[in-house]
Amino acid sequence: MQREWSLDAATRALPGLRPLIALLREQRRNLEAMKDDLLRLRRLERTGARPGGADQPQPAATATESAAEALMTSAMVELRIRALVDQMQASVDRVASRGVELRDIERGLIDFPAMAFGRAFLLCWEESDGEAVVFAHAMGEGFNSRLPIAAFLRRHAQEAGEGA
Repeated sequence: MQREWSLDAATRALPGLRPLIALLREQRRNLEAMKDDLLRLRRLERTGARPGGADQPQPAATATESAAEALMTSAMVELRIRALVDQMQASVDRVASRGVELRDIERGLIDFPAMAFGRAFLLCWEESDGEAVVFAHAMGEGFNSRLPIAAFLRRHAQEAGEGA
């Protein structure tokens, strides 16, 4: 059964969701860096070169990686990528298990399913919105159609009254 959120409950949930979104953003950046390293290593392997050879460019290493990690084979990098993808899926599952729909990791965009006037809709929040959920949009409509909650509810109250 899908959870239906109230405006207050959605706003109260934000402090618990922000760290998950930040973690996902960090995991995604790490994944992109690993994918770049994997591509470099595969190019080296196709030419018959061995990673770490004196005549070969070294894979990019972040400040936190040791020199030994920079010399990993592509198979090792693939294993790390798979593990990170599994960790990301677990993070996404943690968000979803709370009854929240994750829309965009980079923007911190999430939707909270809600109900008013007998119609399902989505309370919509992205990190730049601040400390409270203040927007909503209809099911099947996206971010660009969101309205301030009061305007959204007025519009749908009118539509519900016209249909009665």
